[in-house]
Amino acid sequence: MKKIVSYGACLFVLWVCRAGFGALTEQIGPDSVIGHPTVAQPDWPIGIEAVPQHPSRVYSVWVNGNENFYFRVTPAEANELVALFSNARMRDHDVLITAAHRPVKTFKGDSIDYNASVQIVAGLVLFMTREREVTDLPREPRLTIYAGADRAILEKITWPKNVTIDSEVPGLSIAGGRTKPQRDIYHGRLAFADGSPPMGFVQGVQSRITLWEQSATAGINVGSVNNEGYFNVLLSVQEIADLRAGRIRLTATVANYLTKPRRTDPRIPVERLTRDKDQARPIPIEIPGYYYGRILFEDGTPPVVDPAPWPGAGIWVSFPFAGHAQLDAEGYFKVLLTKEQLEKLKADKPHDNIYVPDYVKTRTFGARAVYSAGLLSSDKTTAGVVKIPRPKAPKQERATAESRVGKPIPGFEHIRFEEFQQEQAKDKSLLICFWDLEERPSRQCMQTLARQKDDLLKKNTIVLAIHCGTPNEAARDWLRKNGISVAFGMIDGDPHDVLLAWGARGTPWLILTDQRHVVTKEGFSLEQPENR
Repeated sequence: MKKIVSYGACLFVLWVCRAGFGALTEQIGPDSVIGHPTVAQPDWPIGIEAVPQHPSRVYSVWVNGNENFYFRVTPAEANELVALFSNARMRDHDVLITAAHRPVKTFKGDSIDYNASVQIVAGLVLFMTREREVTDLPREPRLTIYAGADRAILEKITWPKNVTIDSEVPGLSIAGGRTKPQRDIYHGRLAFADGSPPMGFVQGVQSRITLWEQSATAGINVGSVNNEGYFNVLLSVQEIADLRAGRIRLTATVANYLTKPRRTDPRIPVERLTRDKDQARPIPIEIPGYYYGRILFEDGTPPVVDPAPWPGAGIWVSFPFAGHAQLDAEGYFKVLLTKEQLEKLKADKPHDNIYVPDYVKTRTFGARAVYSAGLLSSDKTTAGVVKIPRPKAPKQERATAESRVGKPIPGFEHIRFEEFQQEQAKDKSLLICFWDLEERPSRQCMQTLARQKDDLLKKNTIVLAIHCGTPNEAARDWLRKNGISVAFGMIDGDPHDVLLAWGARGTPWLILTDQRHVVTKEGFSLEQPENR
């Protein structure tokens, strides 16, 4: 079974990253064919997935690329595990033999009984391990066998020639097939013809450095390129000599996450590698095949979310292979796809892939529209345009409207009166009633105002009845039918916004002003004796 907890519970696993958010996933028991089977990941060494698929697995923890798998093996199974590990396509096949293992517990606190483990560092953690030159996390998968006092687990292991063995058990020395060479860090830098790093404003780009050997058909991932074009690789003296002699080569793959490196990708000259990062000169590479698109609002303006529901919230688009892409100030985006990937996307059924921030659920996006892959163009000027509705922030609840007492009235810009001119209100107090014919309390309020109209006029007060319901003739007809003669007006615009501006938290809503039209009282009822 699998469970997921928040990133805060597993921050120690990602200490190398220092920032970010993610999810920690555990699986108890062997690999599950049904539900969550372990499959090869794009940045895993080829063939390493066979190790966590071994039936002796009892537990695993996944988090942002720092994957740990635990096994309870018999001596025969230990031999199988080592054999599977040695078949993975890596430079080094490091096996650590130690006496005691650290306690491992499930999220519920249950202890896990194991005697072997495999750590696979990939994804975000591998990138940061390389970027920050971390030395206590392995850049390639590492197999650990916990021999303890009972060393029977080691008796049936036939050590492959490509395995290096490091024993931490006192008095136990095992000769492996090879000795791991001493490697130093060499730096390089990639740049396009215009001098820019191989990123631009594109997301979903993963520039990688791959090592190729003459006798092998598959390469080995040895480096990651950051957003400034820099990368570093670990190389031994012999590997430097082999690079110079052409026996091995390094290539740069500037592509999306799922694009497999090819031997024909741009070659990294060994002469451009340096031990000093500051001395790394740009290695020119060709600009890859970007595809452009554009998204606008229905009125033709760039899709800038204003007001934004949270700082930095914006609209973005996502495609398989390429991942998600942000929009520039003019609504353009670009994605990195191979021609084969683009043709596959065109053939697939399109789904909503334009994501708009949600004003209700914080830091949540919703897929609101489709940008079809068929609209993408390698020429920015001919990029297809998709127009989407402008997202609207949720209206403020009228119950939270700010009080207008002591403040001048907002004015009658969005209110249309009949047989009443604003000049008539000069130097007079106003009693304003926002009402809705469809509400019984509003009708009762208007009838009460009608009875007090004459008394109010004697006090130099004008009554204004502003209907805020559905604009139609019914409200006017009702007033005439009931003999209610007051200055009648209707809201010309969004009633919610107008009522909010006047501080009306409900209907009916009475507002009393002085002769300067400054609000002196609001939200009161004429049925209460003290207000009559």
